[in-house]
Amino acid sequence: MSKRRKLLIAVFWIYIFIVLWLTLIDRQWGERRAMFTPFWELRELITTNRKLYWTQQIGCNILMLMPMGVLLPCLHQKFRKIGIIFLTALAFSIFIETTQYFTGRGLCEFDDVFHNTLGACIGFIIWKKLSH
Repeated sequence: MSKRRKLLIAVFWIYIFIVLWLTLIDRQWGERRAMFTPFWELRELITTNRKLYWTQQIGCNILMLMPMGVLLPCLHQKFRKIGIIFLTALAFSIFIETTQYFTGRGLCEFDDVFHNTLGACIGFIIWKKLSH
């Protein structure tokens, strides 16, 4: 295995740890909460005075999985299709949201899954543009 590949694998696992740290590990247990109304954050962004808060909330959820969309195709050829990236990011985000719900470590919501998955797909598009 090449040094480059070993480095990419290490970076990927560090990245996964950071995501899990931010979304699950470094949070307090609490009550189970869920919000399954689609695009409620976007509605809050448009209709409230908290534009900066909601822009950060949505933007950070998109940014959080962008590295996944870049790193996975670098690690293995089977991740060089947007459909595979979409499904992988969707599954990972659902795992995070479901775990947040059952542990009470965050608000389980449709919008986070949507924005995370969108972020991974954007990351893949960036990888695709830069690699060709």
